[in-house]
Amino acid sequence: WVFLFIILCLGVLFAVPAYAQLNPRFDTDLTLEISPQYPRPGETVRMTAHSTLIDLSGATLEWLENGKRVGEGAGLTNTDTKAGVLGTEKPVTVIVFEHGIERTRESARIHPTELDLLWESASYVPPFFRGRALPSAGTNLLFEATPRFKRADDTFIPVRDVTFTWRRNGYVAQKVSGRGASRVTLESPPLFGTDTITVEARTSDGLFESAASVRVQSVEPHIVLYENHPLFGVMYHSAIPPRSFRPEVEMSFVAVPYFAEALTDSDGRLIYEWKVNGNPIVNDSDRPNSITVNAQGSSGLARIELALSHATNLFLNSFGSWIITLLADEDGNNPFMSPAQ
Repeated sequence: WVFLFIILCLGVLFAVPAYAQLNPRFDTDLTLEISPQYPRPGETVRMTAHSTLIDLSGATLEWLENGKRVGEGAGLTNTDTKAGVLGTEKPVTVIVFEHGIERTRESARIHPTELDLLWESASYVPPFFRGRALPSAGTNLLFEATPRFKRADDTFIPVRDVTFTWRRNGYVAQKVSGRGASRVTLESPPLFGTDTITVEARTSDGLFESAASVRVQSVEPHIVLYENHPLFGVMYHSAIPPRSFRPEVEMSFVAVPYFAEALTDSDGRLIYEWKVNGNPIVNDSDRPNSITVNAQGSSGLARIELALSHATNLFLNSFGSWIITLLADEDGNNPFMSPAQ
């Protein structure tokens, strides 16, 4: 019993100092939140102090920037500042006083960075198209992240030394993330779906980091009809409206499958099904997206219909129709109509 009593006393003796060492750390709980988390140059930054164990509303808080006091007051739990230019660093500190005695302090560094996130789809768009190629179901998305992490000596950190973490709807895309992975290819959202793509860029030492995100919505491919002029080629600058009159006896047209899964408008995987005034038209094997109508001996009225599908992508199913009036001849016969009509 005497031996057991000695052991218990020694356990209490050594346990009490361990508790006393941990307790002050909980009493001085303080965190400093920076918003936005990754400020850009010249952006307004809000600094907010938080504590779960200290009543900050009843304490005096003093704010320092580069060691100089920029604010002080009872319950002053937040203040604003401006991020500097690229390559600069601004240290900020908040000090908590109770009854005139410093209770605790916390510091952070505002290090402005820039990160651009560019993207487009691998879907088809015609030459000289000035917009972005939008994704449709079955196509791929191409992303490129461009970080500008500037050191104090005015040099930029190379992309190969930056680690990129790519996320789709919050989940990490492990296969494409990694060091130097600034360019990636991802699948497009499903039909009528929307994905949020996020990229986080940081250096191995943690001194530079930033993030950017974009919402990408899948669209349905659609068909646009253009005139194929014998001298000027395809008139991409002027789409054929649903109803139009053309002072020509004969005209050629080209259908462009915007945002379809295709390499060219005559991609062999695309299936074009033409009809003129209800009659199926046999495709040109070299240019299946082209058609020529002739008004000789007709009333000049042509109702053109086109159904577009894909050999492997079952989600691609588009339709277009146009009513075009050409310059009719004196006979008034319509070659697009059967004799019974």
